[in-house]
Amino acid sequence: MSNDTNNNPNLLYTEKGPSLKSQFNDFFKQFPHHSLEYTKSIFPIRNWIGRYNLTWLYGDLIAGFTVGAVVIPQAMGFANIVGIPVEYGLYSSFVGMTLYCLFATSKDMTIGPTAVMSIILAQTIPRVKADYGDTDFPYLSTDITTTICFFSGIISLAIGLFRLGWLFNFIPGPVIAGYISASVITISIGQLPNLFGITGVETRLNPPYRILIDFCAGLPRTKSDVAIGLISLAFLYAVKYGCAYGEKRSTKYKKVFFFCGILRVVKKVPRGLNHVKVPNFEPQLVNAVFKSIHIIVLISLLEHISIAKSFGRINDYKVQPSQEIIAIGITNVIGSFLGAITATGSFSRSALKSRAGVRTPLSGVSSATLVILALYVLTPAFFYIPQAALSAVIIQAVMNGIFASWGFSFIVLLARMARPRVDTLGRLALATFNRKSDKSDDSIPKYAFVPLEDPSFTTVETPPEGIVIFRFTESLTFPNSNYIDDSIVEYIELHTRRLYKRAVKKDDQPWNETDGLVDAAENEKLLPLRAVIYDFSAISYVDTSGFQALIDVRKAVNKHAAREVEYHFVNILDERVQNALIRADFGRQIPIITESINEKTENNIEEGIEFPKTNKRFFHLTIEEAIVEAQS
Repeated sequence: MSNDTNNNPNLLYTEKGPSLKSQFNDFFKQFPHHSLEYTKSIFPIRNWIGRYNLTWLYGDLIAGFTVGAVVIPQAMGFANIVGIPVEYGLYSSFVGMTLYCLFATSKDMTIGPTAVMSIILAQTIPRVKADYGDTDFPYLSTDITTTICFFSGIISLAIGLFRLGWLFNFIPGPVIAGYISASVITISIGQLPNLFGITGVETRLNPPYRILIDFCAGLPRTKSDVAIGLISLAFLYAVKYGCAYGEKRSTKYKKVFFFCGILRVVKKVPRGLNHVKVPNFEPQLVNAVFKSIHIIVLISLLEHISIAKSFGRINDYKVQPSQEIIAIGITNVIGSFLGAITATGSFSRSALKSRAGVRTPLSGVSSATLVILALYVLTPAFFYIPQAALSAVIIQAVMNGIFASWGFSFIVLLARMARPRVDTLGRLALATFNRKSDKSDDSIPKYAFVPLEDPSFTTVETPPEGIVIFRFTESLTFPNSNYIDDSIVEYIELHTRRLYKRAVKKDDQPWNETDGLVDAAENEKLLPLRAVIYDFSAISYVDTSGFQALIDVRKAVNKHAAREVEYHFVNILDERVQNALIRADFGRQIPIITESINEKTENNIEEGIEFPKTNKRFFHLTIEEAIVEAQS
């Protein structure tokens, strides 16, 4: 084909793209630079530690010591669920809270033993022993837990380093809620025999209904422990709800009531780090552990990522799943050498840290300091409490916490949906023809809307000033909602002027806020954002996660633009989707516009074209109509 043909502006597609050889050359040329940037990205702490200040330090110390006071009894209780000495739970808390700040993308998360993970471990240990029998498989439970901790950390670290965190967007909300409820019920039922001092009830292998039956059958064997257990449980709930009531009634002493509400019961523990050693890598043990390791990895990662995303949404910051998985992996690998059990994110302790006013991920170091003091210095101050009271602590903790769970759909079916293409559209002018003469009539141009970034299109015009157009290639559902949210917000922040004014004082600046994606000089060259147009022509279904993603985009974009940006929707295929968007305040009912469209086109869209109008201002049949309305 001749060069004249290649340069013909009427062609939609170029003849060929870059060769495979040139792509390989570019890859190897940029490899050192990308490797360095990748290594830097593993340590997000470098983005904010240089701006650390006394204001942040004060908030972190308060929040850290608050969580540290709570994690001590909870960690011991969770180790007790697993069936190992209580100090192993403290080791896990110390390692997780110390290392997490280096890799964190969430300021609220607290890593350590959790109720759900403790139940999984408690069920795994007897299963591992049963594979070989206690005689042929004489490993202690602690050897099994540290070996599990090491290999779950290795697998998690590999998932994080390969940036496969997007796979964990396959977490439907209803499945998570169901698993959370089941976990709370299972843990609480499992603690009833200890609460009443009833012995002889198998709580680790038996299902909850069997435990409940055996518990009821054993009620005649109830010991005096029940008095201590029930009194402890009543005391914990009284403190919790009494202080919550005091917070509402007295704003002056709100903080006092809050910190009183976190009081817990503790138990004497051995002094120091007594179990530092290399995990047991006997082939027989490793083989047995690997039969169940996939469940432990899935539960730990899903629990952590779900909780991190929840607090990111609540406190207005973005969580990177792959980076969080790296943090979990490194924590468990190193922790296994210190006698730790598998750790993951804790909802109850993270919620407590958030309420206490945490400012940065560095708060975990102060929590870890309190734990290590408990192990080395403060053990004489702890008094022994019966098993019944410790069970009361566990029941109270899980009944007031939410723990994320596992949920995986068919990856083959949903892989495409998880990371769909979000096209940013531009206008491609097309010649129109007079039917009678079969000649081109350039006085009435028509437009096709095609991706701006696609090199196949040669003469694409950008949309009118201040307007951005997005087209989705898949329905908006839970697997892809986070990815679509991030893609849209990142594009707008890169290509439109940021009018949001950041904090003047460095001390008032949030921990995760940097100078932005574009420097000040480049930012002034960009145009302010006026309107966002969504093309829904390929969308047949939007679930609750999809609607939440659109709401989150609106919040972030409005903050970036420092104004209420208009959001227009085109080609909605289902009226229920439109009605749901209206309920989310994306559209407003207005009378049908009767004036001629030509009176407000000016030079935005060619004169002489009539557009069919809907009776809702922000919902349109064509993109041209949406552009006209956005410019009016």
